Amino acid sequence: MFRKKYLLDRKELVYKEYRLSLKQKLARLSIVLVVSVILAIGYGMVFKYLFGSPREKKLQSELDEIKYKYDLMAKDFETIDLKLATIATAEDNVYRPVFDMEKIPSSFRQSGYGGTKKYADLEGYENSDILIGATKKVDELLRRTYIQSRSFDDIIPVASDWKNKLDHIPYIRPVNVNIPLGEGLKFREKHPVLGTPRWHHGQDFTAPSGTDVFATGAGVVTRAGWSPFGFGNMVEIDHGYGFKTIYGHLRTVYVSAGQEVVRGDTLGLSGSTGISSGPHLHYEIHYNGMIKNPLYFFNDELTMEEYNEMISVLNSNSVDN
Repeated sequence: MFRKKYLLDRKELVYKEYRLSLKQKLARLSIVLVVSVILAIGYGMVFKYLFGSPREKKLQSELDEIKYKYDLMAKDFETIDLKLATIATAEDNVYRPVFDMEKIPSSFRQSGYGGTKKYADLEGYENSDILIGATKKVDELLRRTYIQSRSFDDIIPVASDWKNKLDHIPYIRPVNVNIPLGEGLKFREKHPVLGTPRWHHGQDFTAPSGTDVFATGAGVVTRAGWSPFGFGNMVEIDHGYGFKTIYGHLRTVYVSAGQEVVRGDTLGLSGSTGISSGPHLHYEIHYNGMIKNPLYFFNDELTMEEYNEMISVLNSNSVDN
């Protein structure tokens, strides 16, 4: 309760109760309201400065979480970047040189993506640098991944053909490694049977009669049986890729013309048919019509057991296929 106020009436010399007019009351009320509003605003600003609004705190928390996730994403970018670089290095230093393919220029792999206006819609935000940086990195990785994918698209058919070529090239011994070598590629001043000078165009193996003779690469048999060239019973295989092999003086032939064979298939048994001074296998390699030294296409570092195991595996693969 407000205390009543009294004022001295000097004319009547008595105290009379003091009452405010309506105008005065409204003026005082206005002053109180204005002061209250100012104080409220002041307290609000101080509280906001010290503690922040709930909405701002929530937004700041969300922003901190986004920045944390970006840091994790940046580490993922580094991992992907490293893996792409490793793949590109292996491709440039292994795959493409092996397959005789030109390297992809590094300037093309690292070339930019898009123009300066591409990221204009991401500018003007408080964290535009983070948004633009992440978007640029994603675009860069997508481009490099696309280039790498297209490069593999080029390599895969070449690699497939290369594997097929390896299956066809004659690069193993036609007989077991325990069979000693005979005469090789050379000019004979005197043929052991004919007695005349002539070239010996292959490699002889002094194999006892009845020794297994194996195909040295996959191909198609183009001749099988008696030869008009002095080889007696012979087998000729066209391996493709310019290669052809001849196996001469066989006692027995197991294959026929037109038959497909793979490396390790038994073609027949060695013998001494045709113009021959004794049991042996005559073996020739032709490449694009030129005589090649068979010794350049195999080595004798395998043991007899290892050679037999290799033939066994080759025959097993042939059956499985």
